[in-house]
Amino acid sequence: MSNYDIALDRATEVLGNQERAEEWLEKMSTTLGNPPREMLSERAGLDQVLRHLHSVELALNTD
Repeated sequence: MSNYDIALDRATEVLGNQERAEEWLEKMSTTLGNPPREMLSERAGLDQVLRHLHSVELALNTD
């Protein structure tokens, strides 16, 4: 499984559907400093994207 596939699967879980996840991966992130997709060529970039998705998930799940 590629880093992109791992990030897409996780983003789909967090954001609710694959279309939103794909858009998110392409969109510039001020927090990350790049679009998430551009960071996925190395494991360190994938780890950063996954940590950011965890933060997004926590922010979305405030009850």
